[in-house]
Amino acid sequence: MFFQRNGILISILLVLFIAFPLNAIPQGSGEQTFNGKVVQISQKFITIGKTTIVLPKNIKNVKTLDMDGSSISFETIRKNDAVSVTVNRDGAVIRRVLESKAVENKTVDRE
Repeated sequence: MFFQRNGILISILLVLFIAFPLNAIPQGSGEQTFNGKVVQISQKFITIGKTTIVLPKNIKNVKTLDMDGSSISFETIRKNDAVSVTVNRDGAVIRRVLESKAVENKTVDRE
């Protein structure tokens, strides 16, 4: 009887994990910021140092800003530019920064 009950419990858990994978469950409204020089950039991703960040599929959800916070076109961001990339659930913001500010990396989790 004990083994039968454990088997039923394991079956139920397997069905739940298959139906609702852990990455589909919202993990809070975290926001991550990465700073550094652009190694590669495309409309699908941006690589800063050794970190590759997948950009939203809809390019309209990616804002690109200059150092003053003014909007610029995505195409103006080039390899070797010092940038700060902030990614959250709604989209991404790529902002040019001074070279000295591109050194630090930080992760911020807002809940």
